[in-house]
Amino acid sequence: MQTVPRIESRTPAAHERRAFFSYSGPMAGDAPALLAPRPGLLALEGGIVQHGTLRGAAVPAQGDLIFTTAATGWGEVLTDPSYAGQVVVLTHPMAGNYRIDSGELESAKVHARALVVSRLVTPPAGPGWSLEELLVAGEIPVITGIDTRALTLELRRGAARRCVIRSGEVPLPTAIDEAAASPSWESVDHVAAVATNEATYVPPQGPRRGRAVLVDFGVKRSLLRAIAARGFEITVLPPDASPSAVASEEPDLIVLSPGPGDPARMDPQIALVRELAAEAIAGGPPILGICLGHQLLALAVNAPTRRLAVGHHGGNHAVMELDSGRVDIGAHNHEVAVLDHPALAAAGYRVSHRDLNDGTVEGLVHASGRIASVQFHPEGAPGPIDAARIFDIATAGALDGEGATLRIARA
Repeated sequence: MQTVPRIESRTPAAHERRAFFSYSGPMAGDAPALLAPRPGLLALEGGIVQHGTLRGAAVPAQGDLIFTTAATGWGEVLTDPSYAGQVVVLTHPMAGNYRIDSGELESAKVHARALVVSRLVTPPAGPGWSLEELLVAGEIPVITGIDTRALTLELRRGAARRCVIRSGEVPLPTAIDEAAASPSWESVDHVAAVATNEATYVPPQGPRRGRAVLVDFGVKRSLLRAIAARGFEITVLPPDASPSAVASEEPDLIVLSPGPGDPARMDPQIALVRELAAEAIAGGPPILGICLGHQLLALAVNAPTRRLAVGHHGGNHAVMELDSGRVDIGAHNHEVAVLDHPALAAAGYRVSHRDLNDGTVEGLVHASGRIASVQFHPEGAPGPIDAARIFDIATAGALDGEGATLRIARA
């Protein structure tokens, strides 16, 4: 029985792994060879240990353990930059029963550190990737045979989250100590590892209607497609872009993208957003913030954020639009939330959306009508896309004749 070679003490960061796929998808014979299953274990820093079977890449892994309730969309989850530094537990009892089209992938790399599942199945042969092939090519392991629902309950009860996945031959105390010694999720600059480091251009789909600048903190391809599909050409700028670099593009709309990590450690980006917001309120290009972008807008006016006791990951979170009472079931992927703090109102913001499960602030609008943000993902991917109209409202509002009012909470 092959065991996992202990060739390094951590999962390679996403930027250290090779890019291995494009939109074209694998051709016959191109899929990576699968390795024999081998015994393994998952150990948490607080002492919880579960034994299972290792598949995927033959490397150890470490990261911050989170769970997602998504029943499908594994390709999107693994390649979403917002999962950088995290080991993802799937609460759904089965994974891998369909092949993954390369067009579903959200970036050019796998960003998650590892996958934890109850049962991994192999789909019939055909075009696209099997889930296990994607894991092997992405150089991360999966541990199967885990009671993921029991593990999720432990996480919901506040179990410590740093974890390692190791060969079953590693002594349990050693594995637990390695988990406790691993870097915390909050201490790492994940954005620098996943965002672009140079300006890129995305053409509009169909006739050009406007121009957007997107500041990339870890953007998904589906978000770019959603904006381009509404006739906007997009200039994607790196996370260290200056206000003058944004202004030089003469955008009709500025989009602050999603991304991984703790926004409270992003002082240069908070300063950038503060200046862009001041310009928007004064009549400059309006702003749409999504997920991390939403959090940075709040931090820019000294409203605090905090890490949630139970993060939101999955496609079944109910969010209410407060003005209309409309409820959307949407895609969520965030560990951090904006607090409803007096600093928001003092800066002209009000809460536009709330999560119906825990009351989390899920959206903000500014009194000027020129800044709006949402904590959830209107682009879905994996779905649902109940709230995709937010892109219609934001792009139309950026081009209207009434001062580029976004009107997200009043549509």
